[in-house]
Amino acid sequence: MEAIITVSILGILAAVVTPTYLETQVEAKLVMSQAGVAQLQQGFINLYFEGLFKAEQDVWPDEPPDNKMTFSWANSTTLYDGRTVAQLFSSSTIIYNPYDRPYLYYLLPETEQEPAGFRIDDPDTGISLSFRP
Repeated sequence: MEAIITVSILGILAAVVTPTYLETQVEAKLVMSQAGVAQLQQGFINLYFEGLFKAEQDVWPDEPPDNKMTFSWANSTTLYDGRTVAQLFSSSTIIYNPYDRPYLYYLLPETEQEPAGFRIDDPDTGISLSFRP
């Protein structure tokens, strides 16, 4: 009888705790995604300001063909100053999202009202940040 009661209590606890645990996991991945996108954005903004002081006009790296910021793209794309995209970051590597997939990078063309810029998206969480100086 005691074993049945113990198993019943454990089942009730599991039913109550599991949804909370799963929700916490999803929230943690959203926070990690926001931090990753912000880190990538800050690297490109720093590049922009370095270029501004050197009077460089076109500082944004080229878009990857599929817009995915992969390790190979980050290591093979050369910037105006000779560094690769990966070298913009302290670890000298591009970061991936919490699901271990690449973020997406888009160039934003210049318009009459705004200068050219970029946008970084996480296709798995929907997080997106853009920058136009």
